[in-house]
Amino acid sequence: MALTHQDIQAIQNVTKNLCSDETVIKGDNIPVETLNSNGKIVESNEYEVIDKINGTTQAIAVAPVIDGKTDYSQTAIVVAGTQLIGKEGFGEEAWNSTKNVIEARSGLTPQVDDISDFYDSTAAKLEKDHGGGSISNMSGFSQSGPAVAKVAAQHQVPKITNFMDWGASSSLYSKDNPKGITAEEKTWLDKHATIYMDSTRDVTYLDGKSHGDIPYGKKYIVEGTGDWISDHDTAFPRIKGNGLDIDWYVKHGQFVSGMTREQVIKVARMKAKQAKGLDIKDPDTWFDSTDYRTYLLEYVKTYGDFAVEPTKAELLSSYKKTVKELRSQLKTATGSKRISLREELLRAVAQKARLHAEVKTEAVLQKLEEKKASFQADIEATRQAMYAVAEELSESEVTDLLSPYTMENLWDSQAEEQNRAELDAYKNRMMAFADKLDAAADNLIAADQEGAALFSADK
Repeated sequence: MALTHQDIQAIQNVTKNLCSDETVIKGDNIPVETLNSNGKIVESNEYEVIDKINGTTQAIAVAPVIDGKTDYSQTAIVVAGTQLIGKEGFGEEAWNSTKNVIEARSGLTPQVDDISDFYDSTAAKLEKDHGGGSISNMSGFSQSGPAVAKVAAQHQVPKITNFMDWGASSSLYSKDNPKGITAEEKTWLDKHATIYMDSTRDVTYLDGKSHGDIPYGKKYIVEGTGDWISDHDTAFPRIKGNGLDIDWYVKHGQFVSGMTREQVIKVARMKAKQAKGLDIKDPDTWFDSTDYRTYLLEYVKTYGDFAVEPTKAELLSSYKKTVKELRSQLKTATGSKRISLREELLRAVAQKARLHAEVKTEAVLQKLEEKKASFQADIEATRQAMYAVAEELSESEVTDLLSPYTMENLWDSQAEEQNRAELDAYKNRMMAFADKLDAAADNLIAADQEGAALFSADK
């Protein structure tokens, strides 16, 4: 099972607790719950603890357990963020971690040495205790992000998933920063690293002259709220699979990277509708606009270019793959995870049915139009040819000769109308079928919630 960004995020969310929990030791199997964008538990994956440290640096190495067997080829190293003085006590680790975060404003954090040692320790344990394995994923948060990026690039880890990297620009190699990320390592990161960050950079804006810029990897930017606590958090981005849950953000009227022009316009109109007119006495209205076009410019400036709209054929192929994966997962799923997967499968099949109907009807209609155009061209060519050989005939004789060669006489309009009607009927049946699947999914959720309520009442 290849770990996704969503899986890594779930581990990141509990890394500090796992590291500080003395009862969690090497060799333990631990459950890690994955939440969807609405905060609902969609699955609980099991991982074996390969190694962990709980000092100035807090990190854990885990491998997924699938059908009772650990897959050491998917070992992930996940490193927590800074231990701030006060927020996490006044011990030596908190003092050192806070001192490191200040130093990271002008160079790669000293934490890189701990992370490098932890990588070596994990690799050694995989070889010694399990006869081999592979560190396929690494993840860092805030201060640990650039250090994880450095170590992962050194060892060419294939998948790096970071969150709100602190001091990223300061982490690049220079004469004053000899431990920094080299140009060669940056090239690796540009291909293999993904960094999730908030648009307002509520904390990382203070990380030095670059104000939160991240010069490596692919950036997924989510709309920030301006709240230092909630935004600078591994749980803040709504992730689905290996990317952002864009549908959730569109539904809630928020911008994120990777939106199509159509999606951006939809969100922009929502923002414009919710905006109040300028009131000089109300600071909350100073930067609002009731003109949706203002938000389009804001999007491109902050989040980048619009994503290319996938074709219906590409979407259909994607849904086919999703349905296949969900059916495979259902074979071993139990409890709430099984219910969640069934709901997701019903909705995926519904979307697949809609797209299938649209793609098929559009393809048939296109062929019909092409055939009609070709037939029209043949008739016109025939008429021109007959004009050429009928020079000795009078105009009325030519007209009589050509009168049968028209679309009205030769094209079966009744058959065309019947074909179009049958296509419409087919499309309507498929859409109705899809609506029933969505309704079934809604009923499944309602039944699950009702069952949960009854279970709670019986306690």
